[in-house]
Amino acid sequence: MTTTAPSPASWSELLGPRYRSTSAVLAGGVGLHAVNIFLTTSLLPTAIGELGRESLYAWSATVFMVASVISSMTVSRLLAHRGALGAYLFALAPFFVGTMICAVSPSMEVLLVGRAVQGLGGGLLAGLSYAVLREALPEYLWARATALVSAMWGVGTLAGPAIGGLFAQLGQWRLAFVALAVVAAAIAVIP
Repeated sequence: MTTTAPSPASWSELLGPRYRSTSAVLAGGVGLHAVNIFLTTSLLPTAIGELGRESLYAWSATVFMVASVISSMTVSRLLAHRGALGAYLFALAPFFVGTMICAVSPSMEVLLVGRAVQGLGGGLLAGLSYAVLREALPEYLWARATALVSAMWGVGTLAGPAIGGLFAQLGQWRLAFVALAVVAAAIAVIP
């Protein structure tokens, strides 16, 4: 009796109807986190122009990244308690809430609170994408899926400053955060 090996992995299969939603959620989690890191950098000069407190400029990235690192260390525990779907929804919640806090912040101090809450969700999203990949997809797609998820860091590096710069140029830095919150909500409802 011979067993047939699965067909070789292809991008069309990973992004095709069967795994499209899974791929979108895995890539979307890292994409949100990565775009947010770089988008905010290009928005901050405009935000500080409105909110003041230039001395807090560097803290925006610091509180976000520290919160991200701390929350990413809890990914395995979160998965064990909530499962993949529950963990993603749990991670999207603080990202969404933190993003909306940033969008409505009346001061730099409130913006920093929003960035910290965003960071908690963002760290979970980034970690979950790598942790869930092996559970959500067949083994022969793991390499392609890892490449897709990892490519989101490059997308964030390019798209984040461009999108942030566009919103800053238009004087609508708050709308950039609203747009991120909309994308987070959209990822939450992917079937």
